[in-house]
Formats: sequence, C-alpha cells, structure tokens
Amino acid sequence: MAINTGEIFEEPNLKVWISANQICFVKLREGDKEAFKALYRFYAPSLYGSIIRNLKTTVSPDAILEQTFLYAWQNMSTFDESKCKMFTWLNRIALRFSSQNR
Repeated sequence: MAINTGEIFEEPNLKVWISANQICFVKLREGDKEAFKALYRFYAPSLYGSIIRNLKTTVSPDAILEQTFLYAWQNMSTFDESKCKMFTWLNRIALRFSSQNR
C-alpha cells in the first residue's frame, strides 16, 4: 500500500528492499561468504537452466555453474549495478563459459 507523505507517494516495502539490496552489494564486495551463499541460492537455479539451454557439449552444466560463481566471487568488484542487474551479469558470465566449452 502506498503512503502519502505530502507530495510524494512512498512504497514502504520497496524502500526496505532497495536498502537490503544495496547492503547485499556492499557485503558481496567485502567478500562476505554468507552474502555470497544467499546470492548462490537465489540465482543458481535460473542460471542452471540458462546453462542447460545454451550448452551444446558433454561438459557438465554443474561445472559451468561452478566456474560462473567462482568467477563472480573473484571479480565481484567489477560488477556495476548501475549498468545491469545481478542476474544479467551472472548470466553473461555463464554464457561466456558455456560458449567456450562448445
């Protein structure tokens, strides 16, 4: 439910989500393992499906998923949330690894 605070309508849940999202990015950049576990749990199923759809060899989709998250962990400082969403960034990494194994 939107709240009228004068001239601006605010969505309370949206403000909380944005704050939590920003905190998550900070924690990921700091190397927080719990934040990374949460990232994995949230995105791994969708990325796995994307990998399966794009992988045309006998390379294990599990191996590509592992490479993807290892790369993301090592390169989290290069992620810029102003340029793309986290899923888009992770999916691009996964597709790059998938295409290298064709």
